[in-house]
Amino acid sequence: MSTIFELRHYTLHAGRRDELITLFEREFIEAQQAAGMALPGLFTDMDRPDSFVWLRAFADMAARPGALDRFYTGPVWQQHRNAANATMVDSDDVLLLQGATLAGATVGALFLCVDCVTMQERDVEALLRDKLDGDVVGRWTTDATPNNYPRLPVREGERHAVWLLRLAKEADLAALGDALAPLSIGAPRLLRLQPTSRSALQLDPGTSRYIGRPGDFDFLVGGRWSVRNRRLMTRLRGNTSDWREFDGVIEAWTHMKGQISFDEIAFESEGFSGATMRTLDIATKQWSIYWVNSRIGKLFPPVQGGWCGERGEFYGVDEDDGRTVLVRFVWERIGADEARWTQAFSIDGGRSWEDNWFMQMQRCR
Repeated sequence: MSTIFELRHYTLHAGRRDELITLFEREFIEAQQAAGMALPGLFTDMDRPDSFVWLRAFADMAARPGALDRFYTGPVWQQHRNAANATMVDSDDVLLLQGATLAGATVGALFLCVDCVTMQERDVEALLRDKLDGDVVGRWTTDATPNNYPRLPVREGERHAVWLLRLAKEADLAALGDALAPLSIGAPRLLRLQPTSRSALQLDPGTSRYIGRPGDFDFLVGGRWSVRNRRLMTRLRGNTSDWREFDGVIEAWTHMKGQISFDEIAFESEGFSGATMRTLDIATKQWSIYWVNSRIGKLFPPVQGGWCGERGEFYGVDEDDGRTVLVRFVWERIGADEARWTQAFSIDGGRSWEDNWFMQMQRCR
C-alpha cells in the first residue's frame, strides 16, 4: 500500500492544459506504473484554467528515488519530455506527503483539496466534516524526510496537512476559508477539482461533469470584446506551422433569461463576419452552439455540452476539407474581462486532438 505521495501543482502556458493532459494520459501513466509508482488522481482546477494538479504515490520513501529514476531516465520520458516541458511555466510547486487515500463515497459533484499549514489536523478535519456535504477520500501530512531525489524540487521547511474530499454539491469556499483561518497559519489553499478521464479517483461516471445553466454565456454581454485570433490554415495534415493571426471584435446579447445567447464577430482584415447562437435544453442541461459566417451563409452543425466551473466543453461532428471530423469547442472564463475560446478537430475518434483556432478575448473599456 502506498504511504508516500507527491501532490504536484503545475502552472501551464495559456491554453496548453489539454495538450499536456492528452500527452500525459497517452504516454506517462503506464510508464510510471511500470517504474513502480501509482497515480491516484489527475485533476483540472475548476477556477484556474492553466493549472494541472496530480498525485503520485510510492510504497515508501526508500522506493521513491529508484522509481523516479527509472521513469525519468527511461525511453518514454526521454522521447516526450520536450513536448511536456514546453507546456509548463512552473512544475516545482510540490508537496512531499505521508498518508493514504481512503474509500469514501463513490458519487460526487466535485473534489475539494484543502491544504493548511497547521498543527491542528483533528480540529480541521472535524470542521470539514461539519461544514461540507461529502467524504474524505485522502488525508496526508508533510513528510519531514529530506528530499531523496533532488533532481525534482519539493517544498521543504513547511508543515502541511492536506485533505481531499469528494463533495456531493458545491461549497461556499469563502465561508470555509474564514472558518479555517483560526486553525491555519496563513490562508488555506482550497482547490475545486475535476478528475481527468483517466484519473483513478473519479466522480459518478454516470453524471456529466459539464452542465448547462441559464446565464452561462451572459458574461459576454456588456460592451464589446477585442479578439486576437490565431488560426491554423492547413489542418490535420501534420503541418502545425501554417498559422494566420488577425483581429476581431465581438458584441453579444442574451435572451429568455439567459437560455439563448447570441453574438456577432467582425473580422475586418479578413473581409467576413460570423455569428453564434446558443440555445439551452432545460431538460438535458446541455447547450447547443450554432455558427454561421457571411462567406457561406448557412448554419454549421452544432456542438453540444456545458460548463464545469470556469471551463466549458462542447462536442460535435462536422466536415473539414471533405473529411468527417469530431469538433471540440473549449470556453474558458478568465476573470470578469478576459476569456479564451479554442477549437480542435479529431479524425481518430477523439483519441487525439489538433487545436486549430484560438481566440483570446479582452473586454473593451
